[in-house]
Amino acid sequence: MILSTERVLLAGRSLFPQILSSVSESQPGKIRVHPTMAFYEGWCSGKDDGCCSDCSWTQIAIWTVVVLVVCGVIIVLVLAFGVVRPPKATADDAVLQRFALTPADPASNSTVSYNVTATVSLRNPNMYRAIEYGALAVTFSFNGTRFDDSASVPAFEHKPRKTATVRVTVGGADKPIKLSKPGVGEFRAENDTGKFGVEMRLDTVLQYKGRSAKCPLVVVCPLQLQLVDPDVAATAFQRTKCTILRAKKSGC
Repeated sequence: MILSTERVLLAGRSLFPQILSSVSESQPGKIRVHPTMAFYEGWCSGKDDGCCSDCSWTQIAIWTVVVLVVCGVIIVLVLAFGVVRPPKATADDAVLQRFALTPADPASNSTVSYNVTATVSLRNPNMYRAIEYGALAVTFSFNGTRFDDSASVPAFEHKPRKTATVRVTVGGADKPIKLSKPGVGEFRAENDTGKFGVEMRLDTVLQYKGRSAKCPLVVVCPLQLQLVDPDVAATAFQRTKCTILRAKKSGC
């Protein structure tokens, strides 16, 4: 049997094929296959076939735009209501007016005197959800050793797309600091330059508006502090990005 094909059909026009075949009486044994029409050809061909005679490419473009707009709105709603993002934090300013170590033997019995002021900005990136912060516990450390945990910030509400500022001032005289012997050596080296690496840490529990989960949150800000004379203008502080640590739990 010999098969004669008048036209090779494209794969994209193979949806809902309407194949009409006929056997020629004058040429028995041969099958004639008529071309297939894709489902959209009659719909938008401009011919009056009683189905969609008014169809045009302008209408197709309009419906395409409508579909894209609807999809965009859905994506925005999902991002606004279905996805929560943690706050972002930066250390905007910090001043170190005193930082004096009294070494001891053993080194863990050393004491320190200090005055530190630091300002941290918290940014809520969520489009819809406010954030409720519990009280923030603030600590300062040098060389991995905490030397002050006296400061705290009261609980507050953080509105969407807004920035909240936290300013903390701490000080102490002859406070114990449990440094190791290498830690004492690091203090002396940094003291020679007048610039100290101090870590500021904020611990809290937050809750996103509309969600029941309470999420532990830690903000860690590495500060490079230049020791300044209180009677002399402070040097410019380089704004520093803080690290956000959050619990990996549902709703957080």
